[in-house]
Amino acid sequence: MKHKLLIPFLLLVFGYSYSQGDCSKFRTGKFQNNDKGILKAQIQRNDSIQTEQYGEKEVTLKITWIDDCSYRLKFLDGNEAFWASRPKDMPTYDLIVKIVKINGNTYTQESKFDTDNDFVYISEITKIE
Repeated sequence: MKHKLLIPFLLLVFGYSYSQGDCSKFRTGKFQNNDKGILKAQIQRNDSIQTEQYGEKEVTLKITWIDDCSYRLKFLDGNEAFWASRPKDMPTYDLIVKIVKINGNTYTQESKFDTDNDFVYISEITKIE
């Protein structure tokens, strides 16, 4: 009886580990954020800084890796177009990102603000360099 319960559990654990894969190849490089096939942002990431460009808007974020497949983005600065698009005095919360699935040079991420556990944004990130 114990074996019948153990096998599905092990398949679930190994299946999750396999789908997540090796996240280390996504720590640096140039990326594109795609949401339902539409390009949302271009991203450049080194070991500690990530820049994102959304059309005319650009932001600079500090990246801190929490574990192999999760990281925190802390807002550092934005360009004039970014500030013009936001309500004045709106706070910039940290974003917690988790890589949940890898398929070649693309990963699926779940992102949420560190102050709100109810909202989760899911998108695909493709490494282009």
